[in-house]
Amino acid sequence: MIFIIFSSILTALSMPGFLWGGFIWFSLILLFKGLEKKKFWVSALYSFVFYYVFSFISLFWVIPVLTKNLPDFFGKFSSFTGFGVFLLLCFIEALPFLIFGSLYGYFVPKIRGKFTKALFVASIYSISEYIRGIGDLGFTGGRLSDALFKDIGIIQTVSIFGTIGLTFLIVFLNFMFYLNLKSPNKFLTKTAISISLIYLLNSIVLSFLPLNTANIPVVAVQTNYDQLVKYSKPSSEILKDIENLIKNTPNHLHIFPEATFPSEDIRFTKVEAELKGISINKPLIIGFPISEESKDYNSAVVYVNRENVGHYDKIKLFPFVEFLPYNKIFKKFSFLKGVLYFTPGNEEKIFEIPNYPKLGIQICFESYFPEISRKLSLKGAESLITITNDGWYDYDTALWQHFSKSVFRAIENRRYMIQVSNKGITGVIDKFGRITQILPTRKEGFAIFNIEPNNKKTIYTTFGDWFIIVSLILALVIPIFFKTSLRKF
Repeated sequence: MIFIIFSSILTALSMPGFLWGGFIWFSLILLFKGLEKKKFWVSALYSFVFYYVFSFISLFWVIPVLTKNLPDFFGKFSSFTGFGVFLLLCFIEALPFLIFGSLYGYFVPKIRGKFTKALFVASIYSISEYIRGIGDLGFTGGRLSDALFKDIGIIQTVSIFGTIGLTFLIVFLNFMFYLNLKSPNKFLTKTAISISLIYLLNSIVLSFLPLNTANIPVVAVQTNYDQLVKYSKPSSEILKDIENLIKNTPNHLHIFPEATFPSEDIRFTKVEAELKGISINKPLIIGFPISEESKDYNSAVVYVNRENVGHYDKIKLFPFVEFLPYNKIFKKFSFLKGVLYFTPGNEEKIFEIPNYPKLGIQICFESYFPEISRKLSLKGAESLITITNDGWYDYDTALWQHFSKSVFRAIENRRYMIQVSNKGITGVIDKFGRITQILPTRKEGFAIFNIEPNNKKTIYTTFGDWFIIVSLILALVIPIFFKTSLRKF
């Protein structure tokens, strides 16, 4: 079990906001060592523990949100209850790895050939990871590929294979390194040389990427409201703050965070009339809830030349806080409800603003899920925007884990990606995943970001997570055609 725990810790420390992403190339070796010669049910349990401990560490920033920030703000539950919810979150995250561990313990000892074993292990890990990201409780935070968000050369592969393909590669190499453990000298030499070659390749690819030539300016506005202030301040006062903040900004498109007006549908009010006036010279994208036909939506609204030209309603809502998933099972968890329960939107939307690329907008949590950006790109988005709040978090680790997702979304679709946050990271990423500019976190201000259109479709944009099909085929075929009757492993 000690190998399992150390593997969890090292893998967590490779995540964005922690120590070094390079740990990911060897952090799973100890996991495989810990699973060695274990029965399938023990392997399942150990794999569950691995991911539970990993989630507990990598998502530690959720603890103060659930034990202090939300209880203090809403007063609906205690810190003790909040910590219990966090433990349940880690439990849910780890459940798919019971599948990984079971298949690992049952089949790997029966598969002949080091290469085929590694392919099988990478396949079943990728399948478990994919399962973790689907459904109403799906979450992709902590995907192994996240560790490499700064290694721009290596992660160009996601424009073809997606992050599932990159996760497959990481697990495959870790397992190949593990197989050399029985020869310590060979293990150290081969592992060191392999990782060195990976980073040499990363540098070579990076040197060949085209220079950034974006020249279409937009203004990203970071409002920096504390949550208690934000939700208690009248919309008219928030409007005054906005007007003061942008009074000297140039006449470009202005993008504001999610829920800039947090708890009121300001349409058809004096506040909206003022925003429409501003939009004569400064088109606006701004977040606030919309109420229609007794349903509430978390929306991004677009104003151009005195007109409300449309809005995008968030499709992928945050479970328990923005909506209650699987109501019959989790109805007792309704105390986690935020200001409102929202209805999910039903379609991705593209906004055409004169003199700007066709824009696809997503909101907060949605940047964790590649299918949102992909569908926007398929519908014609030439640049992508994420507006977010990120005001509940006390640690920058949370902010970097969120922002790193935009790096992958940019590369997957070869689109410029802007994230505009209330208190988190406001920045722009070019179509090759390079972070070209960011604002300091937790400070009011604005920045002028440059973007450019791109309407070409990558392999990933066209086919999505096709590599999961490859993983499924390998996971089915290898145990059948490469089995051995001897338990040598």
